[in-house]
Amino acid sequence: MADDQILPPAADPQPAAETSHFEESYEPMLDVHAPHAGIHTWKDFFIHIVTITIGLLIAIGLEQSVEYIHHLSQLQTARHDLATELAENRAIAGQNDAEMMRVLAELKQDMTLLRTARDAHKPVAGKLNYSWLFIRPRDGVWQSVKQNGTLDLMPHAELEKYVYVYNVFGSLMDALTVQNEQMDVAAGIALRAPDGAYSPRDLDDLISATSVAQGKTIFAQQVLQFEEKGLRNAPSP
Repeated sequence: MADDQILPPAADPQPAAETSHFEESYEPMLDVHAPHAGIHTWKDFFIHIVTITIGLLIAIGLEQSVEYIHHLSQLQTARHDLATELAENRAIAGQNDAEMMRVLAELKQDMTLLRTARDAHKPVAGKLNYSWLFIRPRDGVWQSVKQNGTLDLMPHAELEKYVYVYNVFGSLMDALTVQNEQMDVAAGIALRAPDGAYSPRDLDDLISATSVAQGKTIFAQQVLQFEEKGLRNAPSP
């Protein structure tokens, strides 16, 4: 009966062959490459450093360019504002010069009246005048640009002209302050006798005070001339 035994069919080799063929012919849908290798040579290293350096230089250059343009704009604005302020001060200097001439003329007239009254032993035959009206030079823009650092951007030769004229403004105000105080002293003495009937001592005090006021006014006038010179040489619009 051994010969009659039914043996299981032999395994079909075809599927195995097909499987083998399928595995060998498989190609991935996405070809993934490993990232590029890092820096392995000195050449790669120097190229990397140069690239970073160029990038930094470009960034610094752009920043400095923007800052330079801002400084130019700031300096131009300061120049315009200073020129406007100096133009106003030129007009003020003209008014102060006219007032200085008036004050000197009034003081001369006062001195004549006082000496005549003293020599004649009579009341002063006229009205004494010790009034004054001077205008302070403008310096608001100058003070502002000094504080915000704009003057550091200005060429030295140009800066010197501004420094000169604004320093003279200060000297003029000091001289005018002293002069005006002396004028007020003389005006105070003149109030002792509104009708002009001064005592000999009052006359002497008035003559002395008027003489000092004349000297202070002449000095202030000289400073004003320096101011006018500085304004002529200062930059204009």
